This record gives sequence, C-alpha cells and structure tokens, in this order.
Amino acid sequence: MSQTALADSGSDALYRQMVQGVKDYAIYLIDPSGVVSNWNAGAQRAKGYTAQEIVGQHFSRFYTEPDRAAGLPQRALDCALREGKFEGEGWRLRQDGTRFWAHVVIDPIFGEEGALIGFAKITRDLTAQVEASRRTTEQERLFRLLVQGVTDYAIYLLDPEGVVSNWNAGAQRAKGYTAQEIVGQHFSRFYTLDDRRAGLPQRALATALATGKFEGEGWRLRRDGSRFWAHVVIDPIRDEMGTLVGYAKITRDLTAQKLQSDRMKAVSDNLDLALAHMSQGLCLFDAQERLVLSNERMRSLLQLPETAIRPGATLTDLLWELHADPAVDYEETAAKVRALRLAHLAALAATRETVNEEMLRQDRYLSVSHRALPAGGWVTTLDDITERRQIEDRIVHLAHHDTLTALPNRVTFRDRLEAALAGGAQARCALLYLDLDRFKPVNDTLGHPVGDAVLQTVAQRITAQLRKNDVVARLGGDEFAVLMDGCDKVQEVNRLAERLIREISRPMQVNGQQVVVGVSIGIACAPRHGTDPDLLLRNADLALYRAKEHGRACHRTYEPDMELVVQQRRDLEQDLRRALELGEFTLHFQPVVDTGRGQITGCEALLRWESPKRGRVPPGDFIPFAEEIGMMSEIGDWVLRAACREAAGWVQPLTVSVNLSVTQFHREDLLARVSLALAESGLPAERLELEITETAMIDDVVGATAILEQLRRLGIRIALDDFGTGYSSLSFLRNLPFTRIKIDRSFVHDLGIKPEAAAIVRAVTGMCDSLKVSVTAEGVETERQMAMLQAEGCAELQGFLISRPCPSAELAVWMDDYARARAGEAEAVLA
Repeated sequence: MSQTALADSGSDALYRQMVQGVKDYAIYLIDPSGVVSNWNAGAQRAKGYTAQEIVGQHFSRFYTEPDRAAGLPQRALDCALREGKFEGEGWRLRQDGTRFWAHVVIDPIFGEEGALIGFAKITRDLTAQVEASRRTTEQERLFRLLVQGVTDYAIYLLDPEGVVSNWNAGAQRAKGYTAQEIVGQHFSRFYTLDDRRAGLPQRALATALATGKFEGEGWRLRRDGSRFWAHVVIDPIRDEMGTLVGYAKITRDLTAQKLQSDRMKAVSDNLDLALAHMSQGLCLFDAQERLVLSNERMRSLLQLPETAIRPGATLTDLLWELHADPAVDYEETAAKVRALRLAHLAALAATRETVNEEMLRQDRYLSVSHRALPAGGWVTTLDDITERRQIEDRIVHLAHHDTLTALPNRVTFRDRLEAALAGGAQARCALLYLDLDRFKPVNDTLGHPVGDAVLQTVAQRITAQLRKNDVVARLGGDEFAVLMDGCDKVQEVNRLAERLIREISRPMQVNGQQVVVGVSIGIACAPRHGTDPDLLLRNADLALYRAKEHGRACHRTYEPDMELVVQQRRDLEQDLRRALELGEFTLHFQPVVDTGRGQITGCEALLRWESPKRGRVPPGDFIPFAEEIGMMSEIGDWVLRAACREAAGWVQPLTVSVNLSVTQFHREDLLARVSLALAESGLPAERLELEITETAMIDDVVGATAILEQLRRLGIRIALDDFGTGYSSLSFLRNLPFTRIKIDRSFVHDLGIKPEAAAIVRAVTGMCDSLKVSVTAEGVETERQMAMLQAEGCAELQGFLISRPCPSAELAVWMDDYARARAGEAEAVLA
C-alpha cells in the first residue's frame, strides 16, 4: 500500500473515531434512498437504537406518523439536494416510542466523480432547551397577565430617563391615565409642583440607582388634578451585562390609610398632650406585666430617672427602681420586690376592680389606684396628695389643738384623761384646773392682741414646769388644765401647783407693756376623787371655784363639801328661770338730774329680784351668773320691754335708760327687738336711751358702729357706760355715735382722794363739751363730790345723793317732791 494510501487510511480512522466519540449529537449517514448506513454513539444515545438495530433501516422511522404521512422525510432529502442543505426542527421518535425535539441538519454527500453517495445527517436533542424556552415563554406570559391583572397597585416600567414604558390596570385605576395617554410621558408629572421644583422625582431615581432601591411616601397627582397619598417602590432593572435598561415602579394608593393614620396620629397627639398635662401620673401595664405607656407626671411623682419608665419595662423592673438601695443587701431587696409583686397581683386578682393604696416617696404622699382590665393588665394612676394630707393633718391638729397656743384642746385633753383613767381603781393621776386671775381687765383695757400674747406666754410657762409625760391643754378662754399621769402624790402635785402660781405670776413684757396676771388652781386626784373623766373634771372645777373664793393666786384640792357649791349654782339657775317665768323681776328707777338747771333729765332702769324663797337678791349676786349661763339675753329683753312700758305711762316725758348686756348687743335681731319694744309700749324712740359698755364693742368696733348708727337713725339715744375704765374709750368718743358719756363711779369716788381723778373728770367734761355730747357722773354720794363735779363743769349727776333707785310709783312721788323743792328754792332766791 502506498504512503498516500496509508495516510488516507489513517485519516479515515481518525475521522471515524472523532464521529464515534461525539455523544451530544447524532451523526450518521444515509444512502441516497434514505437508508441508514452507519451510526455513532451520539445517535445511539439520542434515539435509543444500537448500530446493529438501525443500520439498513430507513431514517423515516424516526418521524412521527403524521410527519411521515405528510412526506416530511423525503421533503427534507429533496431540500438538501436542491438547496445543498436542509436545516429544521421537529418532533422525532426514539426506539421506545417517546418523543424528543430534534434540531436536524442534512447535507448531501457527493463522490469524486460528482455522483451522489448519500446524505450526512446531524441531529441534536433540544428537548430540554425547548421545554425551558416554553417554560420561560409561559412564565413571561403569566408575568404579563399578573402585572396587567393587578388593580390595587400601579406597576409600570420607566426607561433610564424616567419615561413611562408600559402601564398596568392598577396604574390606570390609581392615576386615571390610560396606557395610550401616559406611555412616553415622564413620570414626574405624577408629582406636585412643589415636589418637582424640589427635584424629588430625580432624587428618587438617583436613590434607587445608588442604593438598589427607593422607597417612600408622599402626595401624588391623578389625571384630574386630585391628590392621593402614595407608597412608592422603585427598583433599577439591568440586563445580563449589567447595563441599566430602566426602572420598575410600584405605587399603591394609601390615601384612606393616610387619613386614618392622620386621624390616629391626631388622637395619639391629643392623648400624648392630655397625658403630658395631666395632674395625675398614669401608666398602663398589659397582661404580661409589661409597661405599655406612661406619662411624664408618673416619672416625676415617683422621682425616677427618665430611663426607668420605658415601654416594655416589667412590673419587677419598676419595683426595683422604686426600692433598690445600695445600702441594703441584694437578696433582701429581691425578696422585697418579689413580695410586693405577688401582693399587687393577688390584690388585683381578688377584686378584679380597683385597688387603692398610699405611698410615701421622698417626703411626698402619693395616692395610688390600680384598676384591673378585662383582658388582663391594669391601669395605675397616681395623685400627689401631699398638700391634702398636710391640710388634713392640719385639720386634725386644729381639731385637737388650740389655735392660739398650739396646746391640746378640751377634746384631746379629755381623751388623754379617759386613757389615764382606763385602769379604774388602779388609775393614778392628778388633774389641775387653772384659771387666770386679772386676765379680763388686761384683755379689756390693753386689747385682745395683748391678751392673746399673754395667753401664749402663760402656755409656755406652764409647759416649762411639766414632766415629760404630763399633758397641758387650753380648755377655752383663760382656762388651762394639766394632767399628771401616773402621779397622785399630794406633795408632788402641790409643788407643781405652787411652781405654776409662782411662774405665771411673774411680770411679763408684752408689746412694750408690763403685764401681771395670776392663776388659781383646783386639783382633783384619781382614784380618790373619782375615776370618771367628767367627774374628775367637775371636781377639779369645784376646787378651782373654792380657790377663787379664797382670794385667788392659790390652789385648793377637791373636798366633798364642795358639792354644796354645785348644788347652790344649780338651785340658783332653777330659781332664775322660775323668776323669769313667774314674773318675780321688777324694775327700779334712779333719776338723773341737771343740777345747773334744777331739772330731772331722765331715769335709769335697774333690775331687781324679789324671790319668794331667797328674798331680795342683790343684782351683783345674780346678773353675772345669768350672763354666765346664757340667760341674760332673755332677762334683758324683759327689762327693755318693761322699761319702755313704764316710761310710756310717766306724766313727764323723761328719757328712760336701759342697760344692754354683752349678749344682747351681739344678737343679730337687736334692732328688731328694740323696735318691737317701742311699738308695743308706744314710747317715742327719742325717749329711750340704751347704755352700752366698752367691753361689748371692743371685739368688733366696725360692727358695733353699724349697729349703733342703725339705732340712732331710729331716734334712740346711745350712752357709753362706765367710761374711763377701757383702753380705747377716747377713740370711741370720736368715732362712735354716742349722745351721752357716763363717768364711771370709781372716778367719782376718788374725787378729793386722788388728784388724777379730778383731772380725768375735767378732761372728759371738756372733751364732751367740744363734741356736743352730754356727760353724766355716776355714783355721786356726797355733797363734796357734787361740788367738785360742778366745779369741773359736770352738772348732770346720778347717785344716792340725788336719789336711791325706787319703784315707778315711788319715783312719781319723788319727782313731785323734787319739783316742789326746786320751786321753793327759786322763791327763796327771788325773795
């Protein structure tokens, strides 16, 4: 064999090996009639036939029955001969009858002489690629249908410049544009003018490009110009090479949600505003014991740092904040917190309503209310009740203490006394009842501010002499009481009483004036003098009364015979009430004369009591007692009516003077009672003169002025009785509407004895003369007194020298005698 033949023979072998080695392509020859001549491994793999099975078979067996019936195998060969090549795709059959999608290339093969040898046929199984393509096409179709079918979202594409490329139904629904109207338009037309000027559309694309995504919300415009609130997502779209091809834009109309959100925000803002400005602290815990919300007032009231009260914090967290103490052991605090938590939850579970408690937080009292919620959890509110507690404490203090001296009052003292006597016969205590001597003159002459200061000083002096467990109280007015609990030794009690008398009697400086008062003390000891609080108080009071009878500034201990005094006072009260009911009171009248003119100017009505049992009772023995027990107002009314009635029957139209008691003067219906007495008697108002002491007016000068002016408008005359004994008498003269001043009998008595008495009479007479006010001297008993009064310019006199008080019938006789005597004196002068 030649070298060329050998070489060709080697090449053929290589070609055969190459063709036989290809497994992804079916490569084989068919003769001019279409019969398979050879077969490679790729053909066997693709179609399932071995070479032995298929060589000699017509290649048309690979076609489906419809393709064979249509002549497709022969047409392929004819096309290859005619065109020089056939290429196509279609379904082919494997040996097992299954189909595969084949890409077929058929080339005609010619010999060296140009004769047709057969056809080279290359077939590739593209079933997988076709299926993948089909799936891709189907998916793209589904994606197109999905996007086009979505109506709640505007989904569309933008090109790299922001121009709309496509448009779905959701976009048309949201923005009102059809695809034909908007595709090709720039997407910025959906933005408001202000947003466009601010460059928002371009910034959105730039953000999407820079970060891979833009997401935001804002107002967008519909085709008709109306606004809607849009939630927008923009994603950049790139091809396989990473080149930007545009943007996918998804927009959802959230206008309803925006409006709802705005409403909820407004509600939330208002809630926050309300919570921030509540006077109460408030917090809400859920069923898991976690804090949902709280206000600043809560944190402020609990005086906690800002980080202590935060949403999500547990009840345990809050309790730790409230009770943690670096000085206390951790385990002890933990146990306390656990106990408080369990107690709180148990209380809520037990009531399922409201649990109220109080807590003290750094000197502030807080009222805490926990209200359980139906779904679990609770609401807690806090109120700062510090001021209320202080007021309540102050009220309690005031209810149990004297406001002037800050000492316990009568109620508190009685409670302490009752506690001390709880042991009955085994009780050991002493009760000292104190009453100040000479206090009323100090209070009346120097005024109530001085009197109050005296009482405060006395309270301090008493307290300074007591043991630690002793109690002192102000019972009222100038009365005090001391309880020596656990002590009934006479010597020790007497020593305390003597110290109190000595200390209280020391002079005291008050408002620049020296004041001296004394004290009388009554003592009763348990169990000797009783084990009942009221009995012991009464017995001490009886002992005090005995001390005052024995000259004051002393102390006396209760004795059984002191009961007689109580009985006497009780009998006197009964007799006084009976006297008023049975008409045992009478009036005597003492005339007032103008010695200069020799005329009677009026008469003073004076109360007298002729008792069937007691006989004639001096006024000084029953009038102060009547005032003390509250009867003087009723008795005074009787005196006023009786005096007006008597005076209305006098022949001479004289003025009748009636003394008003302190109680009468302070009655709200005084004016009505006086008017009624005048109306019932028919006495003209200008014939009635009411005598009032300075003591009755000193407490309320403004109110007294108003009352007196009302009386003066009726025509009634007003006299200031006992002038000269009061601290403010001179100011009274200038400011109050008096028509007469009565110089007190004490000054008249001292005329010729004390030089200052004449000076005072002279000054008062001169002052009254300048003020055009009448002046009368009381208690004139001697010719010398009368002469001195007349010498000082005081001609109107009243007293025993002129006439003793007498009944109305005797007064008429006296007045006739006085008139005849004056007439005789006048005739003697003329003769």
